[in-house]
Amino acid sequence: MVAAPPRIHALLKPLARLLFAVYNDIRVEGAEHVPASGPVIIASNHPTYLDAAFLMVGLGRTVRFMAWEKPFRLPLLGSILRAYGAVPVDMKQPGKGSFAAAVRVLRSGEAFGIFPEGGRTRRGELMNPFKSGVARLAAITGAPIVPATIAGGGEVWPKHRFLPRPGPIRVTFHRPLTVPPAERASWRRDHAREADVVRRVLASIHQTLAPARRAEARIERLLRGEPPPPSLWVEGIPFYAFALSGWLLPSEAWLRLAAPALPAFLLLLAALVAEQFAPGGGRAVRAARHLGPWMVLALLAWAARASLPVWEPGLVALGLAALVWVQVFRFPAYRRVRAGALAAAYLGWLLRVGSLSP
Repeated sequence: MVAAPPRIHALLKPLARLLFAVYNDIRVEGAEHVPASGPVIIASNHPTYLDAAFLMVGLGRTVRFMAWEKPFRLPLLGSILRAYGAVPVDMKQPGKGSFAAAVRVLRSGEAFGIFPEGGRTRRGELMNPFKSGVARLAAITGAPIVPATIAGGGEVWPKHRFLPRPGPIRVTFHRPLTVPPAERASWRRDHAREADVVRRVLASIHQTLAPARRAEARIERLLRGEPPPPSLWVEGIPFYAFALSGWLLPSEAWLRLAAPALPAFLLLLAALVAEQFAPGGGRAVRAARHLGPWMVLALLAWAARASLPVWEPGLVALGLAALVWVQVFRFPAYRRVRAGALAAAYLGWLLRVGSLSP
């Protein structure tokens, strides 16, 4: 009989979906390859500590995973892991106990997740060598193996980082692999057959992981490399708007609505000039260039708050917060609309302060 999803699963899954949708832009493909019921082994690469959650968030059923036994000792996390039905593993002595527990999970008709690498993928590697346990589980229980690829994990949570960073995650479930009944009947720790099953699982994972890793490498080179020089047409938009405000607004209105942001404009200009002499570039430079104009616009909105309806500053703040979120968490999409968004925002500011002047 298939165990019903535990209550902890019903609670955590929507929260995980929301978190990953905001932070990681997670997308799941091929979930239809995972049977809705009955035993199944989900075998995945293992780039991060969040991989079990990445795999479960797009499925309609609970998946039980092997987990390092030390977190079970922590009061809150241990309770969650036990409630979720995770199988504790002593990494120093994995032994037969954990394997027997995995067999029991599958024979009870549940889905079982396994990371055949035996640990997180080493830095710089596509995958660690796979262990044969996944093949043995399939041979003993007859459960199909659904290979799964987690792409983007190495960029989101490299091994040298303490916490993950924003970035897209793509989870792909591949077509199930099975060990034919005739082979299972005669299987007695045949290492050649185990190696063949492992090879097939690896090939399925590799077909989407390798292209994704190449794309990650290109993005990383782009972010860590020298950024292009500031464009007068794009980086100049805030300054053009500020200059136009001095020409369009009466002196009293300009001093009240625009002049308070003058120090912020000078800081933004200094940052753009300093960028030309800063070695390296990378994420810090990108953040200064892309966030700076929106921070200046926020100050301009703040300067005009006394002349605006009560609801309008809040609406402006929500819009700016949404733009900052897109810049931080969806940077490739933001980069495509940045120039148009800046032009529209500063034009809107000019028109609004123009309507407020006598």
